[in-house]
Amino acid sequence: MFQRLTIYYFLFFLTGIANAQIDSLSQTKKVELFGNIYPSFYSTYAKNKATYNSFEIYTAQIGTKISINKKIKGIILYNVTKTTSDIQVFDSLHQTITVNYFKGSDYTAFLKQAEIVWEPAKNWELAFGQILSEQYLTVQDRFWGYRYIAFTLQERYQLGYPADFGLRAAFQYNKVRISTTISNGDGPFYKQDARGLLQYALNIEYKPNSKWILKWYGNIYPNHTKYKLCNTIFAGYKTDTWKIGIEGVEVNNDQWNNQNNYRAFSIYGSYNFVKQWCIIAREDYIIKNSTLNNTSFSIIGVQYEADENLQISVNQRFFNNQQQSYWQTYLSAGFKF
Repeated sequence: MFQRLTIYYFLFFLTGIANAQIDSLSQTKKVELFGNIYPSFYSTYAKNKATYNSFEIYTAQIGTKISINKKIKGIILYNVTKTTSDIQVFDSLHQTITVNYFKGSDYTAFLKQAEIVWEPAKNWELAFGQILSEQYLTVQDRFWGYRYIAFTLQERYQLGYPADFGLRAAFQYNKVRISTTISNGDGPFYKQDARGLLQYALNIEYKPNSKWILKWYGNIYPNHTKYKLCNTIFAGYKTDTWKIGIEGVEVNNDQWNNQNNYRAFSIYGSYNFVKQWCIIAREDYIIKNSTLNNTSFSIIGVQYEADENLQISVNQRFFNNQQQSYWQTYLSAGFKF
């Protein structure tokens, strides 16, 4: 009987300690759940072709951020989007050839972000794991602000990866932020390649005031014979009612092939003409000396902000290159939490 009471008391004591630790952790840990859902309906109009209608989920993601204290946090993000590419084959006259292949799902869940962030000293930050790319995702995408309508230039035309496995060190001094990243260079869908090559990047951001942001980013991805190089620049200006941003990118020797050289720029902006309503406009122009030459992509539309968590847009788009041109009318919605 005494032994049984002792065991009960010991279990009760351990339970009390565990509850106290949980309460203590709940006071120091901050857990945030976040995510978004981006559905659309669109109609495509092309010359001599029937109208094509479709519903789609542009992308959806869910993640969590756990802050242990002001200096340590972890972020995990799963994204559902198209991870497979369409295959295009051209003949000697650059005419499209129809091919049969298994493409895979357009809605695949993948680990987009899984990083540990540590601030070891004032103004210093280290990130380790699967980290978001600073090429376009951390600044241009957020400045554009209408990801539920369309990805920004470099992501839409796959001029770089949205995330990668690597290590980043960043230093913030007054209005300047400088960061350097070492990564696999193969993006979030693959592990390191068989050769074990690494990509090196440098990013500089300058915010002279609350309205302006200027940014330069460059990376180099060497192999034994040549380098793959990327340079991007961005400038953004915004007020309480309007904003305008412009970015340019140059990619040389993509996949270490001197035939894969790309040039592109994008200009976009918005204007809040009345409460909860704004006009959105964007123009992309891309030159790729392989499969896409002199491609242009235009968007103009309006957005209604039903709530800070829900935006709705009706927008018109025009896509044009040497192979095809068409108009699209989109009804887009963005829900985030």
